[in-house]
Amino acid sequence: MTASKILHYLVFYIAAFSEVINATNDVGFNVLSKHGVIDYLESCYEPLHTQGRLYVLTDIVEILIDRGYFPKDSSPFDIIPDYAEVGV
Repeated sequence: MTASKILHYLVFYIAAFSEVINATNDVGFNVLSKHGVIDYLESCYEPLHTQGRLYVLTDIVEILIDRGYFPKDSSPFDIIPDYAEVGV
């Protein structure tokens, strides 16, 4: 793995998460950084980069529910708009 590939991967998921919460990339980065998700994504790059966008976003949202950013009774199905689009 190269630092460049990891950086592109992180930027992609910061932007994707920011879209989910309808915020700027700066806000998305701050949320992910504050809750340790950036570190998680970087440390788990090898297994996660082979997964699809929706899978990784679900993982991110589940972490943020667990860490108190989203209400505990939330579900990724309610938070990520893509689920409505794919009919899950």
